[in-house]
Amino acid sequence: MMAKRHLSLALVSTMALLGVACGGGETPQPEMAQQPPPADTAPAKTETAPPAPTPAAPETTQAKPPATAEATPPAPAPKPGKEKIVGKWQFDFSGEPRAAAEAEAKKKAGKDEKKLAALMKETEEAAAGEWIEFTPDAMYVSHITEKGKDKVILKVKYEIAKDENGTIVMKPAGKDEISKKDMPKDMEITVVFKDDNTIEMKDPKKKMVLIFKRKS
Repeated sequence: MMAKRHLSLALVSTMALLGVACGGGETPQPEMAQQPPPADTAPAKTETAPPAPTPAAPETTQAKPPATAEATPPAPAPKPGKEKIVGKWQFDFSGEPRAAAEAEAKKKAGKDEKKLAALMKETEEAAAGEWIEFTPDAMYVSHITEKGKDKVILKVKYEIAKDENGTIVMKPAGKDEISKKDMPKDMEITVVFKDDNTIEMKDPKKKMVLIFKRKS
């Protein structure tokens, strides 16, 4: 009996507790379990490797414009004949003088070839010692070689009557300083430049063209 009584009391107590709990008609809401704070929902930053550097485009070498050719300076104006003629000129034993000398030697030598050769050699040696000079102060000087020594045979002042296109016409102006004789007033000597180092002159007495080569 005691056991049953204890059990009944336990049941009563239990029923009473349940009645108290159910009294008031509201079912108590179970407490929500405290939720942990939400994790940071921002998407994690993904570290992206920096893009590989774009290789630089090769530098384009611009072709330099062709250098402008330097303007060729104009050729200097040719010297006038009166300046070109200044200097010393060696007699060139050729042309008309040689032909005349050979004709004269043949007359003297006849058929003697040795004599002809000796006469021509003598004439050639004499010609090699003949030269003329035009000085800066307009003096004409004629030289020969006599016994191995230079000798002046004519020295006279001259003036230019014409100077154009490589041709000079000159006239004596005064006396020959060697012979002290007056020069013919109507004498004219024409000098033609074949090139800068070769001139031709017509001998006013022998009426033949003489050739001279520049010495200096």
